[in-house]
Amino acid sequence: MEYIDIVDENNNPTGKVKEKQQAHEDGNFHRTAHVWIINDKNELLLQKRSASKKTHPNCWDISGAGHIKAGESVVDGAIRELKEELGVEAEEKDLQYIATIKSTKNPKNMEFQYVYLLNCNKEIEEYIFEDNEVSEVKYIFYKDLEKMVEEKEV
Repeated sequence: MEYIDIVDENNNPTGKVKEKQQAHEDGNFHRTAHVWIINDKNELLLQKRSASKKTHPNCWDISGAGHIKAGESVVDGAIRELKEELGVEAEEKDLQYIATIKSTKNPKNMEFQYVYLLNCNKEIEEYIFEDNEVSEVKYIFYKDLEKMVEEKEV
């Protein structure tokens, strides 16, 4: 089981901790980290979620993302997710903070999404998928991502 810290509608810690699935069922606000990897060619890295994922299996997604565990800092969670999902070793100084987005579109997934950018020039075959969350990755240009979104490929 994975436990997460609960925050209020203004992103203030409540002191409550819940199992992730229960927090979703209860519609509690919590924190996630979202990391976009970009290389020196200005290509974005997308990951394809594995077929075994509960939500959006076999769909293309951002480079790396995940829930922040109870007691964990957002940056540490972002670094952990990159390692778990892609085998990418990063440090806090490598992450460029972009924004925090309050996501309320799904009442079962009320999040404060901390968005970061990471410059990384690994080749596709250098990414390692150890936790069975990712089935493949690819680099694409932003204009191609826009096209994928328009054609509902993501």
